[in-house]
Amino acid sequence: MMDFTRTRAVIFTGLIVLLSTGCDAFVSKPKTTSKSSSRSAATDAKKVDVAAIKSESAAKMLTEPLPAGVVAKVGEWTLTLEEFEGRLKGVKQVVPDFDAREPGAKEAVLDELLRQQLLVYEGRRQKVDQTQDIRNAVKDFENTLIVREFAESLVKGVLATEQDAREYYDANPDVFIVPVEKRVREIVLLTEAEAKSVLVELLQGADFAQIAKDRSKGKSAVLEGDLGYLTEPPFELMKKEIDPLKKGEISRVFSGPEGYYLVKVEDVRGGNKQPYAEIETDLVKWLTGQKQQQAVMEVIAKTAETVKVQVNAELLKGDK
Repeated sequence: MMDFTRTRAVIFTGLIVLLSTGCDAFVSKPKTTSKSSSRSAATDAKKVDVAAIKSESAAKMLTEPLPAGVVAKVGEWTLTLEEFEGRLKGVKQVVPDFDAREPGAKEAVLDELLRQQLLVYEGRRQKVDQTQDIRNAVKDFENTLIVREFAESLVKGVLATEQDAREYYDANPDVFIVPVEKRVREIVLLTEAEAKSVLVELLQGADFAQIAKDRSKGKSAVLEGDLGYLTEPPFELMKKEIDPLKKGEISRVFSGPEGYYLVKVEDVRGGNKQPYAEIETDLVKWLTGQKQQQAVMEVIAKTAETVKVQVNAELLKGDK
């Protein structure tokens, strides 16, 4: 359960709103002659009238009922019930533990929205929204929304079918071949002579894993030389030695980063074509993405034919 009282305290500590009224009471009035006093009194009377009007207007705004379906209003900004429910869903997406049915949950969200709008109101009043950084950010956000909405409209209904997937699968067999992986053990020795001597022992039937454990100087010795299944061996020369080996075969002696190596292929897997049934769903999704991308690119290309696009390539050559 979320503690909304604590949440409010953490988020809004330091946010203090000062409402000042009756400032004229702190301004001393200079002494005047009877005429000037008379003018001053008239002026004061006008000030009182203005203050009264403002007070009456403010009171009316506070007591005036909200329009139907409106949850809250700040100045000209309104929040409808539908919009508020959308905000609640947004909070739920960001904070999965949020439960709008909890006591105080909706009020906490509404409070934050009202605080935000009060800051927006005051920020606009102080023309923060007129700064270049804000204008650029608003424009960038607007462009992002336009691109997203327009792109979504372009690809709506653009979908690959199971027939498309099957045709692609049959036309591109090599794409669906499972990479060959070989399980490899290694023995690393410090001298070529020692390595050749061990090779003789192995060809005479000695256990590769046991020798790797007892005599290998490589880091894999603790694993009895086991390197696991490899698609890409750790260095090129090892790859060349492993590639022609079949299951159970041992390489010749060759040099590498840690010394002189012997490798044995313990097992081979892969090399077969993936069954269509295993990849059909993923293939349809991938082809759908390709079709949708193509639809967008076609619109971009067509638009580029009618809109003048200029690029100053020289400016791209600078260091900065």
